[in-house]
Amino acid sequence: MQIDIDEIIRKKILEYEIHIDEFRSSVNTEGVWLFLATLGCWSVEQGFAQFYAIVVTFIMFTYRIHAKLKDNRPFSKIEKDIEECINNNLDGDTQKARLYDISEIKRRKHSFIYVIKSSPIFILSYSFVILTMWYLII
Repeated sequence: MQIDIDEIIRKKILEYEIHIDEFRSSVNTEGVWLFLATLGCWSVEQGFAQFYAIVVTFIMFTYRIHAKLKDNRPFSKIEKDIEECINNNLDGDTQKARLYDISEIKRRKHSFIYVIKSSPIFILSYSFVILTMWYLII
């Protein structure tokens, strides 16, 4: 029975790692649209219309990213659920091995370097939005 549960947990961990990669890929792809939408927002001449356009852009951008994902929970919630499953169903070395697996995913996939490498277009697009909004406010 423990072997079956271990395999199920291994599958959950693998699916979680794939989910992170799909999220980063989706955000990176949507970053292009965010950049283009932001350019469109700033082409509007009235200040109120610009503000409204950027709010609508953020809403649409957030919706598009979440619509593509199978699991919309935050990464921390997914990790917590997997860790609870590990702690409740496994023991000994198997438990330690699965907890190590999940901690390695956290270490590798949530690191600043990984985020920069996997989402450069999104980061550039988002920084463009922030800088232009800052310029608008000042």
